Amino acid sequence: MSAVLSRANQKTSQTVSATAKLRRVAVIGAGLAGLSTALRLGQQGYQVCVFEAAPQAGGRARGVLHSSTTLDNGQHLCLGAYHATLALLRDAGLDHRHVFKRLALALHMHDGQHRISLVTPEWLPAPLHLLWGLITATGLDWQSKWRAICWMRQLQKTAFTLAQDMPVSGLLAQAQQTPLAIKYLWEPLCLAALNTPLALASAQVFLNVLRDSFQHRRQDSDFLVARSDLSTALIQPLLTQLQTRGVTVRLGTTVTAIEAFEHGCKLTHQQQEVFDAVVLAVGPHQLKTIAGAPTLPWREYQPITTIYLQFSEQMRLPHPIMGLCGGWAQWVFDRGQCCDQAGLLAVVISAHAPFEMDKAVLVTHCLNEINAALGNYDMALQQTPLWTKIITEKRATFSCSPALKRPGPQTAHARIFLAGDYVASPYPATIESAIRSGEAAAQAIARLLG
Repeated sequence: MSAVLSRANQKTSQTVSATAKLRRVAVIGAGLAGLSTALRLGQQGYQVCVFEAAPQAGGRARGVLHSSTTLDNGQHLCLGAYHATLALLRDAGLDHRHVFKRLALALHMHDGQHRISLVTPEWLPAPLHLLWGLITATGLDWQSKWRAICWMRQLQKTAFTLAQDMPVSGLLAQAQQTPLAIKYLWEPLCLAALNTPLALASAQVFLNVLRDSFQHRRQDSDFLVARSDLSTALIQPLLTQLQTRGVTVRLGTTVTAIEAFEHGCKLTHQQQEVFDAVVLAVGPHQLKTIAGAPTLPWREYQPITTIYLQFSEQMRLPHPIMGLCGGWAQWVFDRGQCCDQAGLLAVVISAHAPFEMDKAVLVTHCLNEINAALGNYDMALQQTPLWTKIITEKRATFSCSPALKRPGPQTAHARIFLAGDYVASPYPATIESAIRSGEAAAQAIARLLG
């Protein structure tokens, strides 16, 4: 009987594959949403062509060459809870241990000469590891610890679900979190996850991140940092996998128009081509550059600035990732410890107003904040950087506000789909959301085309 079922399943698989091979799908955009879509469709046997206007793939996860060093377009941080990201790597034949350096959750936050450290043990399961980290945290008073623990317990009882969304600041006030805990714990986590200020950030989305990071498996709260620049660690290996599956990637090719009809779509670039379905894996603001593409009422974005500071190879911070509070910067990454780029620091400023000062003034300001934090360890950056590079992504993420209505993968036309980190998801604009959106678009196309 099992042999008969096996032959039947094999026949069905072959039929689906044969059907898929007759279908052509265009993916516009070679960021992680587009690459995820293309890989999943390629695995199912569709003829997939990816169009990317830029000369390189990766979107906001692309590499930038500076002074013979490849930098990321912005410093990225993933979580162990990003299961779709890890699954994509596995299915693409990539070992996540070669792509990411995994660091157990440790928050070392600094505000001048004040410092708190919350370190979670690897030998305790979730959520006990967080409980232990809160109890043993240094720099937090017992009132802050107790209220944080009580709040986590209350959130467990409600399954981290709110009856009505609200700003994170309002949620923290309801939970009677102390100013100390907000400043050194909840605000840094909110900015890191949502890239949106507390007063504007969605409490429900923030709780989704807390739930999936702290409640299931201990390793879900781990920090995952790419072992090299993302182009080398992630994008190029994905492009290689797409090539082995017969997916065509056309870089430097701008799609200018889409004409949808009942049984397909005609794309205009240097020439015209007809596809059975199209996935728009570009940002909402980029849709208006493609005639015939749907438009979205997307209004607000939040920027991220990454300031790279290259010192001598002997320079090393006390921790791979250090938090900064009370100033402009939120995080500083020692890429020597994280990414084997010795002496290179990446300073992250999230959800900020436009900078009006000279770049040299901004660099000096960040150096002063780092040195103030290093004073806790009787250390200082004694030398000026060998070189600096400032990268500001003005539309790094959408503003993740309460009850924000995000579109699904399906559009008004049955053969045009959306993918991107802004598409409906329980998460904010992250690598995980981008990859999930690509998978959702691929699934929707498979249901449509068979």
